[in-house]
Amino acid sequence: MKPALISDDTRPRVEPAGLSACFEAIWPDVSGLLPPEAVAAVAAGAATADSEGRPCRDSLEVLRALGWPGLPVPVKLLGGGASLAQCCAAQRALGAADPALAIALNMHLFSVGLMVEHWKRRADVSWLLLEAIASQGRIVASAFAEPHLGGSVSRSTLRARRSPGGFRLSGLKRPCSLAAEADLVCFQMQVEGEDEVLVALLPTDAPGLTVQRSWDAMGMRGSGSETVRFDDCLVPDELIYYRAPAGQDDDEILAAGVIWFSLTSTACYLGVAQAAMDSARATLAGSRINHLAATRDRLPSYQGAIGDHTGALLTLESACASLAALMGQGGSPQALLPMCLAVKQQAMEVVPNAIAAAIEACGGMAYSRSLPLERLWRDAQAIRFHPPTRASTRQYLGRVALGLPAQLDLDEAAPQLEKLDESGR
Repeated sequence: MKPALISDDTRPRVEPAGLSACFEAIWPDVSGLLPPEAVAAVAAGAATADSEGRPCRDSLEVLRALGWPGLPVPVKLLGGGASLAQCCAAQRALGAADPALAIALNMHLFSVGLMVEHWKRRADVSWLLLEAIASQGRIVASAFAEPHLGGSVSRSTLRARRSPGGFRLSGLKRPCSLAAEADLVCFQMQVEGEDEVLVALLPTDAPGLTVQRSWDAMGMRGSGSETVRFDDCLVPDELIYYRAPAGQDDDEILAAGVIWFSLTSTACYLGVAQAAMDSARATLAGSRINHLAATRDRLPSYQGAIGDHTGALLTLESACASLAALMGQGGSPQALLPMCLAVKQQAMEVVPNAIAAAIEACGGMAYSRSLPLERLWRDAQAIRFHPPTRASTRQYLGRVALGLPAQLDLDEAAPQLEKLDESGR
């Protein structure tokens, strides 16, 4: 006699709606911006990109043809006019299709989103840069990561010296996603002898700028996160579009940029998690445990293991989508920043843990490269390394909660607290 536990194994299988209805309820429909056939074309190149350790150029061309580089640029500047919520939904779809390409393109989206937020508030000539990116389909590599920077988003270890017509710059930026495929590179530099950070754009063929092939990682192998070298490279004044004191992170534009990155990158990894859950669902439905006369998906132990992590994923989905919508409705970047950083921080735990649970439920076959779960698990580990990283974010959130001065840079000495002590608080 079959145990009651599995007595329904012979019932006809009815394909349920699954979680798709949940996703459709909270995320905007972006099929007009990113058609399903384009997503399928991108997905087709993911495994090869991972194997070769290079971005899929065919996928990039598919997205260029759709006008993807100008996705967040206002329509009046010849862009797609997509909101932050729409950009997150699009990145989520790309993350499910090709995680490495999605996270690489997310760096472009962060730079362009930062420029859009700057233009909205300053209404300066930065519109020329945005219009060129949108109308010419230019891809921007974001070179904000540097050796020895410690994940800071408001400083630079590169020192730029004043020169006629701009600044001269020498040094390294790494890792820089899509560096070898991009048309432009967006980066920050600190003025020599001054406490000022500049953000600029340069063509990737600018004199003194070279890209060195150096990317060979465990996961996100198809992101093309190479090394950018500046050798006495001139950065013209007209290509500098943002200036701020070094270490200042209470600026509305910088806060908006961090929000863009926190939410769109989280959306990418939510797409990775969905792809992993979809793969696990198919694997569990086809994996029979003979002595129980049932497939794994029909057993409560496996359902519970998946259900625990699904709850955490759906909570993260809801928070990410809601905050993106609030930002698009004119929410204050400074007020929303702690919540957006909290979402990013939670994603660092929720997404890798969910994918690990899916692999474990599927058994040893999921550890094989014959299934996509192995690649998705590797790709998901990269979520831990995007700045602002855990050390600085947890300190920032703790200070906010305690009513203390907070900054996004890691600050072990806490000079702001020392100043408060001196004032007698």
